[in-house]
Amino acid sequence: MSKSTPSSVTAEEAVARMDYIPEGFTLADMLSAFREEADVELYNAKIDHLPDPDRLWLVSYSLLIALVAALGGCSHKPSQPVSPPVPLYHVLPGTWRAIDEQIFSASVHARHESDAYARVTMDEWRWRVRQRIEDMFIPWYSSYWTQQWIATKVAWYKLQYTEGEAIPEERLVSYLQEQFTAQVLEPVSSFVDPYIVMQETTAGYLRDLKDRLDPLPFDFRIPVDAFNQHVNAIPAIVVPAVPLQDASLYEVIQATDLSELPAYETLLQQITAVSGAAGPTPSPDRLQAVTRRAVTQLAGSLPLRGSATAASAIVGGFFGVLISAGAATWSVVEHDHNKPGIEAQLRENLDAALDLMWQSLLEDQQGGVTAVVHHMSTQIENAMFYPLPLPMPPPAYSLDPALLF
Repeated sequence: MSKSTPSSVTAEEAVARMDYIPEGFTLADMLSAFREEADVELYNAKIDHLPDPDRLWLVSYSLLIALVAALGGCSHKPSQPVSPPVPLYHVLPGTWRAIDEQIFSASVHARHESDAYARVTMDEWRWRVRQRIEDMFIPWYSSYWTQQWIATKVAWYKLQYTEGEAIPEERLVSYLQEQFTAQVLEPVSSFVDPYIVMQETTAGYLRDLKDRLDPLPFDFRIPVDAFNQHVNAIPAIVVPAVPLQDASLYEVIQATDLSELPAYETLLQQITAVSGAAGPTPSPDRLQAVTRRAVTQLAGSLPLRGSATAASAIVGGFFGVLISAGAATWSVVEHDHNKPGIEAQLRENLDAALDLMWQSLLEDQQGGVTAVVHHMSTQIENAMFYPLPLPMPPPAYSLDPALLF
């Protein structure tokens, strides 16, 4: 009997197809598939009337081929996908100019916000100082016993005076300044300290500036590394010391503690040299002018009081007490009569001096509470007015797509 045409599905074709296990299939799935192929071969053998031994050999051969193909597919590692080469990214000069405009605007906005905060805070400082003056210093100064004590001190200063030393009036001025600082400025500083205000305005300026600069590389779709390199070339602190002390915009906005930057410490020393104290403080010149006027007003009555006090000290004993009591009785009457005028004049002088102190602390860009902010903003904004030279040709940066989104 002639053999019929074999089926189109063969074991060889099955082996050729199964050189790997498709994703999602198991070894059991593959064995089942090859069993089906073997059944097809058996069916073809039956059709062709193959002898049983040949038919058995064909089934065994098909199963062996299926097992080998399945094991080969399990041991085969799929090839790793090859990433395309990362393209080089060039930042155009026009992009840098647009970024510089944004940096300039960010600095201006942050500076205005810091100035507004400083003004509000220093308004509170002025109000507290005025309250202390009214509640503490003026009543102390205008009291009878303070006036007597001042007269005694002047007499004592005159007795101690020697050629070349500070004259008694100057020593009295220093004494009144010390009292004003102890009774007014130091208690107020526990609520509002100008030096702390300077630190807060600086921190606020840098925080606001950083918040506005961080999105720029994503907005302009440039690598963060390229942007950081550009910002690191912008000066923020430049102190013409020997050697030159400077810090970049990148350094100041990334610093967790500005005091770790040598340039910042040098800048604070420069501010100290301007204000004459460790940080912004009320100018002693303003207080000195007030105390000089107060001493001048006391000059007419101090000689009599001082002479009486000195005489009582020289005579001593019972007669000294009488002299002192007579001077005190006469001075009490005079003091009660002159006290309202003394207080009004002192209040007027101190109010004028306080306004000048407040204005100096707030608006002095060299030694006031915004001195650091104005130094940094001036350096940054001037660098934007006079753009930094761009490298030619523009540098190539490796573009990481993850940095853009």
